[in-house]
Amino acid sequence: MASQEGRYVFGSREWFEAFVDVLNRDEEYARAARDWEDPITLMVTDLPQSVKDYFKSDRIIVWLDLYHGRCRGFEMLKDVEEKKAPIIIAGSYVNMKKVTQGRLSPTIAIMSGQLRVKGNVGKLLSNASASTAFVNAIKKVPTEFLA
Repeated sequence: MASQEGRYVFGSREWFEAFVDVLNRDEEYARAARDWEDPITLMVTDLPQSVKDYFKSDRIIVWLDLYHGRCRGFEMLKDVEEKKAPIIIAGSYVNMKKVTQGRLSPTIAIMSGQLRVKGNVGKLLSNASASTAFVNAIKKVPTEFLA
């Protein structure tokens, strides 16, 4: 949902719609991820109580269909196994917020265990420029954090 100030609540369907729109118009991401062909699943865990109450869930899970520098679509999931992805990135709300705000590098977060990756970690790390461009696009979404 969009707030009064035109910001989108982090993790909401509207936030992901805005993110996909930004990502698909982002030239940096298009170049950096031109060889990427795999969907990924993002899972936000350890939600603060106010966020749990808002989403009526203990976690936020989204599957993103990433292909050659574009996002062909996304799906909000109830369970991480609902839709297969070769890479699942999971992190606490606090750490995902830091990454989203640009205060934590996704590569450092993965290497330090602040974000957990299930699947081909090597592929993800060898495409660090695509990860950086992905996060740079995230920072362009007008975002409201509930906690």
